[in-house]
Amino acid sequence: MTESHDMKPFARASIVATYLFGVAFLQPAGAQVESPANPTIPSSIHLPTASVLPVTQSWRFGLKVQATSDTTGIQATVPVPMQWPEQNVKVLSINKPDNVSVARIKEGSDSSQLFFSIGRLGAGEEVIVTVDIEIEKLASTAPANPELFHFDSNEKPSQRKFLSPSPFIESKEKTIVDLAMSLPIDVSQPAWNQVESIYNWVRENVEYEFDPEIRSCLTALENKRGDCEELSSLFIALCRARGIPARAVWIPDHTYPEFYLMDEQGNGRWFPCQAAGSFAFGYMPESRPILQKGDKFKIPGQREEVRYSQPTLKAKDALSNPTVTWIMEPILGDQ
Repeated sequence: MTESHDMKPFARASIVATYLFGVAFLQPAGAQVESPANPTIPSSIHLPTASVLPVTQSWRFGLKVQATSDTTGIQATVPVPMQWPEQNVKVLSINKPDNVSVARIKEGSDSSQLFFSIGRLGAGEEVIVTVDIEIEKLASTAPANPELFHFDSNEKPSQRKFLSPSPFIESKEKTIVDLAMSLPIDVSQPAWNQVESIYNWVRENVEYEFDPEIRSCLTALENKRGDCEELSSLFIALCRARGIPARAVWIPDHTYPEFYLMDEQGNGRWFPCQAAGSFAFGYMPESRPILQKGDKFKIPGQREEVRYSQPTLKAKDALSNPTVTWIMEPILGDQ
């Protein structure tokens, strides 16, 4: 089994996983899937016709926990893919050894988590807990008449976090606001064309360059370079500065943004675009599973919001932090 991956943000998350000792946060239960308590935000997306078949894949997600000292009362979470309009998720199995007393998936409004707990691990002992998931994924397509879509003049509560700053997306900073309002955008054009002008400006003025460190959109703008994460953050920040809801989408090894417009019937639609890589505006030819959508998450036991949901581990008693590795890999034979 491969227990590492190349995805920039998530590889880093496995190193900085949250450790909070002496705090319990799970209620014992058998293996199960829990539904969200609150309805999800509007998440419709333009999909291809019924004649386009989805791509079916199987993936494995989970954690390897290795104790560096005698450790008791271990409780951990790891994000897993959830349902989206372009993605159907089916849990095939939750795989755990006998000393894992709890293993379940809890579906939230913006992320799903695999929860598990371990009574005790001796120094040097390790446990691997994973979930195998079958994913049917549709590649979203651009609408036939994009000029018919328009901006939403009435801000809704569900949109507010997609209009406000997020970690590394400083949409209210003067530099970002001034740039957003000075971009060569023809406001007499349809909303679609106006957003595409922002998209084109980012791709033409910020050069792609991979960076193992997370950089803010302000840094990417100053340096005039960044990778998929920074280019997506800058596009999102400029959209938000102009009152256009936008958010990040996280998939294995990649990040891209989505923007929000209204159709003729007043229904909201999210449209993806490829900030880094080949041109793709308003559609996404991408078969890899969606891990999360959004860029402002609250991690249990952590006060500050983070840009993506990441693994956490808590223990009642330990002399040193366990080692945590985030598992995220396709299951061979299904790709």
